Order: sequence, then C-alpha cells, then structure tokens
Amino acid sequence: MANAVILFGLCLYLSWIDFRHRRIPNRALGAGFVLISLMEYVLSSPTEWLMAGVFAILCLLVFGWISWHRPLALGMGDVKLLALVCYGLGVRDFVLVLTIASLAAFLVSLVLLLIRKVNIKCEVPFAPFVTIGLAVILYINRITR
Repeated sequence: MANAVILFGLCLYLSWIDFRHRRIPNRALGAGFVLISLMEYVLSSPTEWLMAGVFAILCLLVFGWISWHRPLALGMGDVKLLALVCYGLGVRDFVLVLTIASLAAFLVSLVLLLIRKVNIKCEVPFAPFVTIGLAVILYINRITR
C-alpha cells in the first residue's frame, strides 16, 4: 500500500509534466525507483523483492519492444513508467492499472475523435491515465480492507 501511495504521488507529478511537455523525466523515474526499492527492501522478503524486479524487467522488455517497433503508439517514458508501476505494485495490481488506464485512454480518445478535437494521428499522453488507474486501485484497496 505504501508503494502505491508513493507511485500515485509520483504519477501526479509525471502526469502534469507529460500533459504539458509530452515527456517523462528520467530523474523523476529514477527517484521513484530508489524510493520503491527502499520500501521493497524494508517491507518485503527478498524473494518478493526479486520477483518484483524480474516482472519489472519483463515489463520493460515487452513494452520496450512495442515502443521500438511502434514509437508513435507508446513512448519510452511510458515504458519506463509502466515498468516502475509493475515493480512497485506487483503483477496482479499492475494488470488492473494497465487495463483501467488503457480503457480510460481509449474512451477519452474516442470522445475527442467524435467531437473532432483531434485526428487519428494525434498523440495522447498516457501518464495521466496511469494515474487514474492507480487512483482506482488505491480506492479499491481502501474499500476492501
């Protein structure tokens, strides 16, 4: 839960930067990685920490491959952000965040296309939608506890 709160605060900042400048700074991602690593080291067992790292690397490779072959579909900043979220939350919550973020991005893009505010080639920042997904996960976890 502490990792999700740290990630949510970081994602709020990154959403603002991504929305205004269409980039995600590596320094903020690095700071988030250090904070999450410290929390993982203190709060979880070495096996859980190792598994989180393995899944984050796998996430980085899969989404990095997508970004390499379709750079307009997914930026490298988004790839690193998704890997950090996977590292901080674990696979199960990460899949939920990714699903909610993708659905929200799809719906917003569809509405913008229908009201003709953007065209099909327009880029939409993804970090705000990851933040929405994290907010939903935090809310769900709060209700179920």
